[in-house]
Amino acid sequence: MFRHISKGSWTFSDKDHGWQVSDCTAESLKCCLLISMMPSKIVGEKMEAEKLYDAVNIILSLQSKNGGLTPWEPASSKLWLQWLNPVELFEDIVIEHEYVECTSSAIQSLSLFNKLYPEYKKIEIERFIENGVRFLEDMQNPDGSWYGKWGICFTYGTWFGLGGLAAAGKTYENCLAIRRGVDFLLKSQGDDGGWGESYLSCPKRVYVPLEGNRSNL
Repeated sequence: MFRHISKGSWTFSDKDHGWQVSDCTAESLKCCLLISMMPSKIVGEKMEAEKLYDAVNIILSLQSKNGGLTPWEPASSKLWLQWLNPVELFEDIVIEHEYVECTSSAIQSLSLFNKLYPEYKKIEIERFIENGVRFLEDMQNPDGSWYGKWGICFTYGTWFGLGGLAAAGKTYENCLAIRRGVDFLLKSQGDDGGWGESYLSCPKRVYVPLEGNRSNL
């Protein structure tokens, strides 16, 4: 992680430990942009544009060839390194992978940034979003869902998948992936109008409703 740039990023914790995280940076950038659209008498002065540019730069630097984003550093390690995983609690954590959640967060923040600051790296951002959309579409499951890695699980992943596509300008009318994602959510909705998904979805890698088809917030 120390080998990659960190200027302009946000972390899981305070900035002192210095480990940049792509989705933390993207979500923080989005918050700063949304706040900047509010009256200054409520939120104070806007963040300096140069600091926003730094955040954009590091997000752009973390996109892989397949269009997805890794959390901490570019995906460059060999798969065989995973066999050296010393941790019994977590699997598949030694090398970097691209995630639906990180990619979606980046698309959402850069789409908004591109509207507010079209003079900065417009072409690079548009190319980034195009490749990110391709990754999201490639990662969609046959049932229309996305597998979420940072939450439970298909409902969570589909939230990010649809959010990223929508931020890129995709709609129910012009995007098959959105139609399939919406169809998955409608089919998994409970009789009480809510959604509830079991943690068993994660290891089984198929959607498992909560016991008793209960819903949760």
